[in-house]
Amino acid sequence: MDKVLFLSAPLKERIWGGDYFNKILKVTKSTEKIGEMWSLSAHPEGESIILNGEFKDLPLSKVYQLYPEVFGCPLSKEFPILVKLIATSDDLSIQVHPDDEYARINENQFGKTEGWLILDSLDGSIVIGHNAKDKDELKKYIENDDYDSLLNKKKVNVGEFYPINSGTVHALGKNLVILEIQQSSDVTYRVYDYHRKDKFGKERELHVQKAIDVINYLDVNSETVNYFNSNKKEIELWDNKYFNVKLINVNDTHFINCDFNYAIVSVATGAVEVEGRTLHQGDSFIITSIADILTLKGKGKVTLTTSKI
Repeated sequence: MDKVLFLSAPLKERIWGGDYFNKILKVTKSTEKIGEMWSLSAHPEGESIILNGEFKDLPLSKVYQLYPEVFGCPLSKEFPILVKLIATSDDLSIQVHPDDEYARINENQFGKTEGWLILDSLDGSIVIGHNAKDKDELKKYIENDDYDSLLNKKKVNVGEFYPINSGTVHALGKNLVILEIQQSSDVTYRVYDYHRKDKFGKERELHVQKAIDVINYLDVNSETVNYFNSNKKEIELWDNKYFNVKLINVNDTHFINCDFNYAIVSVATGAVEVEGRTLHQGDSFIITSIADILTLKGKGKVTLTTSKI
């Protein structure tokens, strides 16, 4: 068994995408509006393929299900984490994700809790949270198309991290690049999409009633810290009931003490070498259960994600 599993990263066209993956990252020659790179995914809508070792050319989901010892024999029957690199050239729809219970009943998937690490921002902003006090007030805002009053909008800066729990109204703005760590789910309920039309001349489907069902009314703490300003070698970004995310500063050489069943490492900035392979922004790999200490070389910032389920 290999210490590390390297992975392919499917690209996704999006109505709000652009040319970042073509002109900046140079990972595609496509002229389509690519918005997402699924850096690590076992989701059927876009699955990573193993690139090395005895599992080469197998999909991640198959390796996870057939060889659980690679992952320390985890409890979850489905690979629970999905990592994306997202680059926007337009605003995303105003949306919300359900929790596990609602998603299982209605969509036969995991719910979706996610976190955003801001990697680039050209005067960018996000929507996070809303001002409605209860469901009746929320419905009035939506019926009146009064999203300016309903939504909380916030300017963002490189190096900030935003937790987005299920039930939180949110949206990325234009001119952002982020690393998103989330539950392995593709369930999104759109509340509002600016009446945009896709390349076929149709407005995208909204899911207003389902969104109203799952939106919560909790205050969202949007106070932020610029984690990129820290000189610490490892910083905890977020610990929730599904996963833990740390930011690691790699400056020449960094040793990861592999005291976990398995972990996901994703390159946020710079270039990092591991097991003889150099990885760049958006690349992810899995540290398997046999690893003891893993050496990273280079200069950059990576996230280390461990699953709790």
